[in-house]
Amino acid sequence: MHEASIAASLIEIVIDTAEKNKAEKVTKVFVKIGRLAAIEIDSLEFAYDAIKEEYEIIKDSEIIIEDVPITGKCQKCGVTDTYEEMFFACGACGAFEVELLTGEELTITEIEVD
Repeated sequence: MHEASIAASLIEIVIDTAEKNKAEKVTKVFVKIGRLAAIEIDSLEFAYDAIKEEYEIIKDSEIIIEDVPITGKCQKCGVTDTYEEMFFACGACGAFEVELLTGEELTITEIEVD
């Protein structure tokens, strides 16, 4: 389960950032995860909740995950579309020259502290 190592890395970044900014307590951690990142969100939440208990500064925090859809822009006709699977053919012209715009993210976007 690579979600546990991802959760541990996220927590390390959050704690480091909080301490550098002299925060006493982290309350929320906002994360964007693209659908192509191959991360099981429920497993990540479970791992985060288990690991956070070891650290006083973060033990009462909540992780809030935004599921980022896969979007791409056709390089042939310029249409931007959303994709449900990893088959990137333009819905307008059928071309396979699609530039991915979103869907690969794994980013901490905000850390809420007291």
